[in-house]
Amino acid sequence: MEKKTTKKLIWTLIYIFGGILLSIYVGLPLLAKIAVGLSVIRGDKETAAEKESAVIFPPVLDAIPSATNSASLTVEGYADKDTEIIISVNGKEFDKTEADSEGKFRLRNIILDDGENTIEAAVKKGDQVSKKSVQSIIFKKDPPNLEITEPTDGQQIYGEAKITIKGITDSDARLKINDRLIIIDNDGNFSYPVSLSEGENKFKFEALDAAGNKKEAELTVNYSA
Repeated sequence: MEKKTTKKLIWTLIYIFGGILLSIYVGLPLLAKIAVGLSVIRGDKETAAEKESAVIFPPVLDAIPSATNSASLTVEGYADKDTEIIISVNGKEFDKTEADSEGKFRLRNIILDDGENTIEAAVKKGDQVSKKSVQSIIFKKDPPNLEITEPTDGQQIYGEAKITIKGITDSDARLKINDRLIIIDNDGNFSYPVSLSEGENKFKFEALDAAGNKKEAELTVNYSA
């Protein structure tokens, strides 16, 4: 009986020591690998968070007019303070400027091409460049077209005092006749009914386009009842 108990005790001790050795040589390395794996995952998350926090936002541009008759333009706006601002015109880099300690920047004398221009601005910080902020402006230096088709200048009108002045101008122009705003159709045609006074009747025309270019004309019509 004592021999069986002793043998059972010995085997129990062997199992205990075997379990301890197994945990030392197998369990600890496994735990170490798990810990390393968790740290790598945590490190990847931290790296992603750092990259996300390092994103550079594009600049905020002040509004520019849709059209101008000036060949040069000033671009202003805000960005991250003490960063470099890259200004491009129609896809080509024009110049660079710096945002001040408050984030304000300004670049003067940007040269425009005839017609439509695309203005782009991006922030550069170190090796990183932000997405671009984009605005468009049309440069037009020629005045709008203005033709008076009816009646002719100096024409003598008899009988009926009511006539219609007709003509054509640019479809995007604003037309005034004797300071009265006239409706223009999509093709630039206009018609203005008017009642003539006895004798000489003078009409002053002013066509103004979106760029600020102006074309003026005068029409004189003589009327006798």
